[in-house]
Amino acid sequence: MATKPNGKFSITSDSDDNIMFFRDVSPGPHETQLRFRLIHFWEAWNPLKKTLIGIEMLLIDEHGTVIQGFISPGRIERYLPKMKPGSVYKLNNFYGSSNKSVYRVSDHAVTVSFSWNSELSVLEDSPTHFDEDRFQFHSFEDFQASCDRKGDLYGNLTYPPH
Repeated sequence: MATKPNGKFSITSDSDDNIMFFRDVSPGPHETQLRFRLIHFWEAWNPLKKTLIGIEMLLIDEHGTVIQGFISPGRIERYLPKMKPGSVYKLNNFYGSSNKSVYRVSDHAVTVSFSWNSELSVLEDSPTHFDEDRFQFHSFEDFQASCDRKGDLYGNLTYPPH
């Protein structure tokens, strides 16, 4: 492990790339690499102003840790053409931003935000195994129907799918 000037740790691999795992992501800029499988992504809209907020993502690393990702509207055209759910990627340079609990879609308190100097590329023939995603996404109608049941909504959002 190597210590960076900001006191954060990164892991050095055989190819001498600095790799960080999701469990180690904290708020602030990171000049290191993440490797992950893109589980799912969607557009986030402000319903009142009818404006695009950005692209939200659900990502999983090789340790099975899930984290939320975000791309701001000005960066969408740069990254969206490369993105395909289920594909494995490496992301160099990113910003860790604190989640607001009301918008959180993963347990991690930090979101991986693509920054001005982020570089996303498909990780071809990865030497690291990334589990296939086993998440089931329900429609808004399914979610809304479950809201009146006075029970745990998350019990209806299953992992793995039935």
